[in-house]
Amino acid sequence: HNVTVEGGSEKATYRLSTSYISDKGVVPTNQMDQINIRLTGVGQITKNLRATTSFNYIGTNNLQPLRSAQGFLIGMLAFPFYLDAQQYLTADGRRFRTFGEDANDLDNPFFNVYKNINSNRINRTVGNIQLDYNVTPWLTLAGILGADIFSTRYNRFQHPESNAGITAKGFVENATENSQLLNGNFRATAKKDFGKLKTSLMVGTTVDDRRYETTAIYGEQLYLPDFNSINNTLNSTQRNKSTLLQRRLVSVLGSLNLSYADMLYLTVTGRNDWSSTLPVQNNSFFYPSVSLGFVFTELPAFEQQQILSYGKVRFAYAEVGNDATPYRTRPRLVPQTTTGGGFLYDFYGGNENLRPERGRSFETGLELRFFKNRVGLDVTYFNKSNFDQITTQRLSYGTGFIFGLLNGGEIRNSGLEAQLNITPIKAKNVQWDMNLNFTRLLNEVVSLPGEVAEYYNSDTWLYGNVRASAMAPNQSSFYPNLSYVNTRGEGKTTALAGYSYLRNKRGDILVSPSTGLPISNPVFLPIGDRNPKFMVGFQNSVRYKDWSLSVLLDIRRGGDVFNGNEMYMFRNGLSTRVLDRENPYVFKGVLRDGREDSDAPTQNTIQVTPQFRSDFYGAFTEESFVEKDINWVRLRDVTLRYSFPQSILDKQKIFRSGSVFVSGNELFLLTNYTGADPDVSGTSAGTLGIGARGFDYGTLALPRTITAGLNFSF
Repeated sequence: HNVTVEGGSEKATYRLSTSYISDKGVVPTNQMDQINIRLTGVGQITKNLRATTSFNYIGTNNLQPLRSAQGFLIGMLAFPFYLDAQQYLTADGRRFRTFGEDANDLDNPFFNVYKNINSNRINRTVGNIQLDYNVTPWLTLAGILGADIFSTRYNRFQHPESNAGITAKGFVENATENSQLLNGNFRATAKKDFGKLKTSLMVGTTVDDRRYETTAIYGEQLYLPDFNSINNTLNSTQRNKSTLLQRRLVSVLGSLNLSYADMLYLTVTGRNDWSSTLPVQNNSFFYPSVSLGFVFTELPAFEQQQILSYGKVRFAYAEVGNDATPYRTRPRLVPQTTTGGGFLYDFYGGNENLRPERGRSFETGLELRFFKNRVGLDVTYFNKSNFDQITTQRLSYGTGFIFGLLNGGEIRNSGLEAQLNITPIKAKNVQWDMNLNFTRLLNEVVSLPGEVAEYYNSDTWLYGNVRASAMAPNQSSFYPNLSYVNTRGEGKTTALAGYSYLRNKRGDILVSPSTGLPISNPVFLPIGDRNPKFMVGFQNSVRYKDWSLSVLLDIRRGGDVFNGNEMYMFRNGLSTRVLDRENPYVFKGVLRDGREDSDAPTQNTIQVTPQFRSDFYGAFTEESFVEKDINWVRLRDVTLRYSFPQSILDKQKIFRSGSVFVSGNELFLLTNYTGADPDVSGTSAGTLGIGARGFDYGTLALPRTITAGLNFSF
C-alpha cells in the first residue's frame, strides 16, 4: 500500500510518502512487515538562502525459518515419506519423534518452522538538512548535516526437543545492534562561463563519525520448553558480551568540471582522507580521478546527416582508498564470561603497520543513438584492480592470537557491458520498446597475501567440504606431490574449493585396487567456478492506447553450482541415483598400482555392488556434486497494466490519474541444472564478497508469485 501527498507554494514545497508491506512467504511463519515514511521539504528562506530537509523512517519486522544446515528444507528432504509431516506434536504437546528418543532424530519440518524461532526487528531513521547560500551569482556555499540511526533486535529460539537444541536442552540468543552515523559536509562551488567554455570548481570538507555498539546474551537449559525468554534459561549457562566500535573519517575534497561547446567534457577530482582506524603514520591517503567525454556528433560534419542522432566516447580513470575495521592496529582486551571473569586478549593480534587498501580502475565507453533516438547502443569496458587489501590471516597459536590483519594480495575485475535499445513502432496509440542488456564479467586473483594457496569465506562452509574461495594462480606449485591439480576455478575470486579425487598426470581418477573405490584427496583444491560466461536481460514493452504489457527475460550462460541438497540425499540413500544399488558398478578411472602415471595405466574393471558396501556412497567426493556450466532462460516478470482514460478522470475531482495492473514473477524456467533452481544463495545478503551464490543447500527455489494492484494519484 502506498500513499503520497505533496503540495506547497512559490517559496516552499513538501512531499510526504508512506508505504506499508505485509508479505507472507510460501513457508509457514515466514513473514515480513515493513512501514516506510518519507518527508522532504524545500523552503526559500530569503532571496539567497534555501533550505532542503529530508526525513526517512523504515521499520521492519521479520520472522524467518532457519536455513541451510538447521533449516526446514533439509528435514523435509529426509523426512520419511510414510509419515504425516503435519503430525509433529503428540497428544500431550511434545515433539512427535520419528525414531523414538534418538538424539540424532531428524527435525520434522513443521516442528522446525513453528517451534524454532528466528526473528529480527529493524528500525532505521535517516535525516538531513542542507542550507545553500548564493554569495554571488557564480559562488554558492552549502552546508549539510545528516544522521543515520540504525538499530536491530535479533532473537533466536531453539526448542529443547529440536535436533539442534537437544544437547543444550534448548537455548535463547538475543542481540541488539545500534549504529549511529553523524555526517557534516561543507562545500563551496564556483561556476563561470567564458564563451563556449563552462567551468565549475568545488572544494569542500566532510566529517563522518560512526559509532557501532552490540550487546548479546545467550542462555541454555530452558525451564519451560515453549517460553521464549532469556529469563527462562539456567543462570549458570548465561553468557553476555558487549562490543563498542568507533570510527572517524575526516576528508578534504575538490572537483573541477569543464565543458566546451556542449561537446567536450572534462572532470578532475581529488580527495584526501584521514582515518582513525589506521596507524598515525599511514592514516592519510589521497585518491584522484579523471574522466573525459567527447560528443562527436556536435562537430559540423554531422549536422547534415539524419542517421546518427547522438554519438559520445568516454574515458575514465579513478583511484580509491579504504581504511580498516576499528581497533585492529593493536591487541585489545575483552571481558571473559567464564568463572572468575577478568579480561583476556581478543582473538585478533594487532598490526601497527597497516596501510589503507587501494584500488585503480579504468573505463571506456561508446554511446550511439540512431534515427532520432529510435535505436540506441551503449557499450562499456572496465578494468579494476584492488591491491594492498586488508585481509584476515590465521596465525600460529604460538603468537597468542588466532587471527591477524595483513596488507597484501591483488585481485583484478574486468568486464564488458552493452545495452541496446530499439523502438520498432512509435505511433500515437501504439509503441513497442525493446531493451537488451549484455554483461560479461571476468575476475582474476593476481596474488594472495602471505603466499597462501587459498583465501576462503568461512560463512560459506555449509555442508561437506566445499567453500567459496579466492584461489591463487598456479595451484600445482603449492602441491608438488600431486600429479594433477584441477585448474577450473584456479586464480579466480569466484572459485569453489573442496575435496576431490586423486588423479594421475592425465587427469584420470585413481581407484584403489583393494576396494574398487576412488581415492579421495582430502585437500581443498579448486573444483569449480561460479562465474557465468555472460548474462543477458531482454525486456519488451508494448503499449496500445491505455493498455501496456511488459515482459522481462533473464538468460545466463555458464557458471557452476554446488548441489548440496543432492549430496545430502545421495549420502543418506534418498536420491534417485541410489535406485540402482543392487546393480554392480564400475568406477571410471585407473588403478593405483604403480603404473598410474605410465603411458599405459591399468583401467579399472573392479565391480562394486552398492547394496553390500557401506562405504560406497561416501566414496563420492564433493567434486561429484558440483554441476558444471549451468545455463538458464527464465521469465522474470510479466506485467499487464490498464491506465484509466483521462476523459473519465476529468469527470471527477478526486483522482488525477489511475491504473490497475496484474504482474507475475518467476513464471517460467528452462535450465540444465538438476536441482530446483540454480539462482540460489546458501547464506544471506550480508555475507561478504559474492557470498554463497551458487551454494544450493537448504535453500528454496525462487517462488512463483502473482500480484494485482491499483495505483491512484490525487
